[in-house]
Amino acid sequence: MKTPHKKIHKKQTQIGGTRKVIETDTKKDIIYQESSGEKTPITQSIISPKVEGAIITAQGAGNAAVKANIIQAVEAVTGVSSHKIQVFTMTGDGG
Repeated sequence: MKTPHKKIHKKQTQIGGTRKVIETDTKKDIIYQESSGEKTPITQSIISPKVEGAIITAQGAGNAAVKANIIQAVEAVTGVSSHKIQVFTMTGDGG
């Protein structure tokens, strides 16, 4: 089991400025399963999904500038190419 610890502090630079330093430590605990007197480590892996594209519905998406801003924001956050992002106008009833 991983236990992250984060410490943030400011340090003075040689030219009189300050910089923020973030230190992150992770503690790992090994968990064992015991069977017939033998201990076997239990492994865990986390697999994150890969985003292949995005479909967005938004009020105001009929406006080209709004649509472009939405596409740009989704591209920045997800890393998905703009040609894989589709934006549609949301109808007035929410669906």
